[in-house]
Amino acid sequence: MSCHAFCDEAGFTLEEIQEASAAGRLLTMEIECSQLCNFRCPYCYEDAETNNELSLDEIKQLVLQAKELGARGIIILGGEPMIYPHIFEVIGFIHDQGLKVEMFTNGSNIDAENARRLAELDVKVVLKMNSRDPDRQNRLCGIPNAHDVITDCFKNLKQAGYGEGGKPMAASSVVSTVNIDELEDMWNWLRDQKIDPYFEMITPQGNAVGNDWLYVEPEKVEELFTRLAASDKERFGEGWKPQPPLAGERCMRHQFSCYVDAHGDVMPCVGVNLSVGNIREKPLERILRESEVVEDLRNYEGNIKGPCATCPESEGCYGCRGAAYQLTGDYLASDPLCWRNIGKQEGIERLPMSANGLVPHEPPMRLVDTLLLVGERKAAADAIVDESCIFLDEDGNLDPVALVEMLAQTAALFNGFRTRHLEPDSAGFLLGVKNFKVYEPVRVNDRLRINAAKDIGFGAFSMVNGTIERDGVRVAEGQIKIYHEEVGA
Repeated sequence: MSCHAFCDEAGFTLEEIQEASAAGRLLTMEIECSQLCNFRCPYCYEDAETNNELSLDEIKQLVLQAKELGARGIIILGGEPMIYPHIFEVIGFIHDQGLKVEMFTNGSNIDAENARRLAELDVKVVLKMNSRDPDRQNRLCGIPNAHDVITDCFKNLKQAGYGEGGKPMAASSVVSTVNIDELEDMWNWLRDQKIDPYFEMITPQGNAVGNDWLYVEPEKVEELFTRLAASDKERFGEGWKPQPPLAGERCMRHQFSCYVDAHGDVMPCVGVNLSVGNIREKPLERILRESEVVEDLRNYEGNIKGPCATCPESEGCYGCRGAAYQLTGDYLASDPLCWRNIGKQEGIERLPMSANGLVPHEPPMRLVDTLLLVGERKAAADAIVDESCIFLDEDGNLDPVALVEMLAQTAALFNGFRTRHLEPDSAGFLLGVKNFKVYEPVRVNDRLRINAAKDIGFGAFSMVNGTIERDGVRVAEGQIKIYHEEVGA
């Protein structure tokens, strides 16, 4: 499925978006009812893990929580929503709450009757349509009869009043090597029928990671978007500036929306598939309010790193956060797929990343070597216990106190990673240790993985839970209390 939904000021003024962002409220929410799908698109982000999915009641409660946070619309994603057995119950419930409904679909099960029902419920239908050529359509959908399914659905929706009949409809297309030569004609064909074209670059995740044959060079995407913008202005009076990842729009969803998958994990969007909490464990409002990731993205202007931060278009563009996260491991990194960043790749940092410069420690006191990943209030690092380590005894055994220091330095790595583009640098201190247990001895030449997660925070003080593993086996765990001076304090 496409990640494009209710982007830019679609239905909202810029002032409404800014107010919602400042207040920590929502204007829309994207929700996945189920990951079950009957298509096998080679670019799909989905894992198709259908165990332990949200119940119908949980979905309804989630909708109510989103409404309480100010949401005016719900976007239904998949999987394929129209093969979810309770889809009309979900749509009806959302409609009864006075919220708009937008649904992304591959067209399955949208016969004449279901098309009529969708129209009666004022659902904006976004139909997967990557090509008008049967062979290309089937190839991009991964099944032999996709074109027939989509064509039948298209006819049924048109007969139910979609498009020229006044009911809102869109067509979702990815820009790929398979279809790029026909997208300009298809764009105009859709516009002529009052159907919104949702054309976007492929996010390098899920199935797309193993299908490099799909990708179009960024400069060719720029050329396509430029032609589309010129055509829109000349033929339809629509003015917009070409920028990634969407044709015709800016993606500002992180200012006013979030995505909840079928297992209840809350994420900034389907591209930044980094869970910031689960609705089965915390209310949606609390998850969004407490999330550092959400806060970082809402305040993106001071947080984006690398060439995107100094781009002359940065006031109205931050590239694709999904592409940035998938290709660098950092949701605040510059977008490597933006055509403006061609030739600037060396200025885009990627994880894993050397600990050098991220922590104030120098050898031999620096015990961690590499920052592996970062997430919501958590990080992972690795460390190799080499012969120069000052915490080794004469028999090559590591003093357990070094494991505590490794956990503290991993927390410092996380802080240094998040604030390395800011000045001045912040200072940090290890204040205490609690319930630290060592299960296995550690020796010279051991490679360790250190996992650190902030549990409780109060101002500059935090409690950090950590585990240390060797070859997947836990050798130590415990909690430390740290102090990190706020940047600029």
